[in-house]
Amino acid sequence: MNTMNQNCMAFQINRVAQMLDVSRSTVYRLIRDKHLTLVKVGKRSSRITAESVSELLKARESTEGG
Repeated sequence: MNTMNQNCMAFQINRVAQMLDVSRSTVYRLIRDKHLTLVKVGKRSSRITAESVSELLKARESTEGG
């Protein structure tokens, strides 16, 4: 599953929800449970680090793969 743009360092919450095929609520739960890292960008914007998304996907693959 290679849906991440290699040049992007952080993603909007909607984009992460789309990439993971989950709801925004699930993304917020993953942030709350420390599975994804949220960073503030300005006063009203937030992004999720590409690194945390990659780590979550690796963990998901290892549990699904055996």
